[in-house]
Amino acid sequence: MRVGASRDEAEATPVAPDTGTPRAGTPPPTALTLRALGLGSLIGALMCLSNLYVGLKTGLAFPAALIACVVGLGTQRALLKVSPTRFGPALSLQETSAMQSAASSAGYSTGGTIVTASVGYLLLAGHHPPVWALLLWTLFGSALGVVLALPMRRAFIQREPLPFPSGLAAASVARSFHAGDEAGQRGARALGMGALGAGLLSFMRDGLQWLPASLALPGAVLGVPLAGLSFSLDLTLMPLGTGALVGLRVGASLLLGALVCFGGLAPWMYEQGLLTQTGFFGVLEWSMWPGAALVTSASFTHLLLQRGLLRRTFGSLLGTSRVPDEAPDAAGAEVPRSWFLAGVTLLSLGLVTVGAVAFGIPFPLGLLGVLLSFAFAAVACRATGETDMTPSGPLGQVAQLAFGVLMPGNTLANAMAASLSGNIAASSADLLTDVKAGYLLGVRSRQTFLAQLCGCIVGSALIVPVFYLLVPDVSAITEERFPAPAGFFVAGVARVLSAGLGSLTVAARWGALVGALLGVVLVLLERFAPERARRFIPSPIALGLAFALPASMSLSIFLGAVAAALLARTRPAFAEATTVPLASGLIAGESLVSLVTLLVLSAPS
Repeated sequence: MRVGASRDEAEATPVAPDTGTPRAGTPPPTALTLRALGLGSLIGALMCLSNLYVGLKTGLAFPAALIACVVGLGTQRALLKVSPTRFGPALSLQETSAMQSAASSAGYSTGGTIVTASVGYLLLAGHHPPVWALLLWTLFGSALGVVLALPMRRAFIQREPLPFPSGLAAASVARSFHAGDEAGQRGARALGMGALGAGLLSFMRDGLQWLPASLALPGAVLGVPLAGLSFSLDLTLMPLGTGALVGLRVGASLLLGALVCFGGLAPWMYEQGLLTQTGFFGVLEWSMWPGAALVTSASFTHLLLQRGLLRRTFGSLLGTSRVPDEAPDAAGAEVPRSWFLAGVTLLSLGLVTVGAVAFGIPFPLGLLGVLLSFAFAAVACRATGETDMTPSGPLGQVAQLAFGVLMPGNTLANAMAASLSGNIAASSADLLTDVKAGYLLGVRSRQTFLAQLCGCIVGSALIVPVFYLLVPDVSAITEERFPAPAGFFVAGVARVLSAGLGSLTVAARWGALVGALLGVVLVLLERFAPERARRFIPSPIALGLAFALPASMSLSIFLGAVAAALLARTRPAFAEATTVPLASGLIAGESLVSLVTLLVLSAPS
């Protein structure tokens, strides 16, 4: 699930579309320098590991363009203070855009396969696929998403300029940092303080073990202790940063879902004998079904209500007219058509070959999946451009359902098929978000494209081996270590498609039915309820996700969202400059230190 506060950030700091846009006959400055790619690769590697950790912990993912820009610029400012001669001069605006493109590609585009299909494969098979297979699958999928976005650039950024809020916000933040104004300085300080504080807390908790991981909450519900229902106070700052980014509505929806599921339904069902055991995974055996049904039905209903989305998407792609004020690219700015054709051909053949050899996906069905990916990528790019929300989850579920019908009984192939279209769509949307920022800063699309491919290589080469180290086997998927809710959804749907609904318990079937209906109702209320009432309607995606997260995680995310909302109300200017950098620092600091600690502690084994 991709969420974030970047749309609000974009609206708070608008960027004039014509500022920084290359004029006809004026070649844009060079962006693709070695230092820009080097810093982008470094930041992308850190973001890649951070998003892997957050994804395994919460199932959430964030628009990477804005965070990559903030973290990259904050890091460079810190390096310049250490040694201005060695690390100077400061990156230009164009180099900043290339740095951000490489970092966001490595940090976001390669992670979808890992936290969804790869965890699902592990849960279904009991072991990992070969390292080479997952590495190539991740690399080819993310790179194909980058390539498929190329023909959409002119349609969604020049011919019909969609806002792409994260891209607008990233360009605005880059200008703020480069101007050296007070907002940029506050952002850099907040980023550093957040990373340092979260890292120290994580080291004391996980490394030195001076602090417990959580404090159990006293009390019980229907005789079941709250601790046995996964209610506790986590001594961690990462979920607080997550809550600040997702916003109050999502945070409150997560808490509401946790209270309904773990605080109400679970103890009642245990008392009635409908649950055989408590504890997070005891409840999850049932709760994943209403949660998955709610998320899936809400996602599909939202797409169906956007009746003009497909028409606008493919109308823009097939259109040939050019808007009157569209500035032509400088010579050499566009990606050559031959690059697109060669990339699509080679990467598609690579994907279907790996799918056939390693995952049992027949070659013709693999080609069908690639063809579907182009349509899904177009829809994802359009939706991201309009709303800043990438529907990679529901698009992946469409692929999973399609492959479940075409390959009945093949659960492993079905799980991997879920990642094919969803991951490619996410990569395409991420590219266009970076292209939007680069376009506003005067960067050639060819340079953004190459920076994105560089990020795909860096992210894939790093995220796969680290995933194998962090999750060596199924025993690592635990409430305390990695709940991995997205992987449970994929594995559960694959099992049901293979065995049929009759394989579920009566309680699970009723839960799935109620969850599916609730998802539809909530989306309809979001769309048609009076304006004043809409802000009180829970987010159906967050509500469903709470059924697959420990209640303590939902509680922590809610507290972070409340803190950010209070800061925005009491000190709006300060909050605008510091919320995203501080939250990014909390997430990056804790996740990276925790990752290093886990790797060091597991090294002897």
